[in-house]
Amino acid sequence: MVKKRSAITLFITLAVIVAMLALVGITFGYLSKARLKAEDKAALIEANLIYADASKAVAKFVGKKPSVGTLKRIYDTPLAVSEKKGPFKVMVACAPAHAAIPITWLSSNKGASKEAQLSLANQVFDEIALKNRFKDESLLKAMITKAIDSKQAFNFGIEARLKRAKNFFSWIDFRKVLDSYALKTEDFKVYSANWSSYYSFGKEYSAIDGNFLSSKLISTIFNIDEQIVDEDFKSGYLKKFILDNGLDIELYNSKLFAKGAVVALTCNVNYSFGKGSYSFKFNYTNGKVEGFEYVK
Repeated sequence: MVKKRSAITLFITLAVIVAMLALVGITFGYLSKARLKAEDKAALIEANLIYADASKAVAKFVGKKPSVGTLKRIYDTPLAVSEKKGPFKVMVACAPAHAAIPITWLSSNKGASKEAQLSLANQVFDEIALKNRFKDESLLKAMITKAIDSKQAFNFGIEARLKRAKNFFSWIDFRKVLDSYALKTEDFKVYSANWSSYYSFGKEYSAIDGNFLSSKLISTIFNIDEQIVDEDFKSGYLKKFILDNGLDIELYNSKLFAKGAVVALTCNVNYSFGKGSYSFKFNYTNGKVEGFEYVK
């Protein structure tokens, strides 16, 4: 009888030990998650501090009236700052923010005054659809147009509660359209199209920065082989490229293309903090800093 009680006591003791070990494991798991959350919050605070300095550094490098050459050097050369002794590093890389067609130019609400914008945006869309052989390009274009023209944030199958900013359509909004189209048609080729080489997302602008267009977009707009563009076009000299190759200079001279240096940059900042790596981005347009977005 004593042996039986001892066995029961031992079993209970072992059960308690197992439970305690499990509790300790769970506790450590929560502590680990708490540390990560705390570090993430601290990294966000650090991002705001770096943001102030990074935006000032960009403004200083850009200057008040930069040339196209100055902007090209900024785009080609990321800024890097690191401690002599320590792990802290910051990398700032900027790219032209207006070097593509605003996706909002596909809107059906532009009116006669914006007919040239709509025509160019449609021309590019048709070329993308042809190259990628979409199953139903008419449906995709209709869905994109409907989403752009909606006055509310577009959520397929969900009642929209958020108002959309006028002339603003983000990449996230666009991706929702692609997702819905792909589910309806099982046409997953929409994901392989290099949309960002042709269209820009976010806040709309009135004229394209032609000096820094992608080879794909130049090829599509001016009907020239992309390989020729890759070989001969040098960023910052689109007008010369057009004249040298006998392309449509009248189209370039239209209001669709901005002339001279366009001070519109989108900058990505990567930085180390604690044991992790973090990033954020912002826009710098004509001396104004805006659009801060933190990305873990």
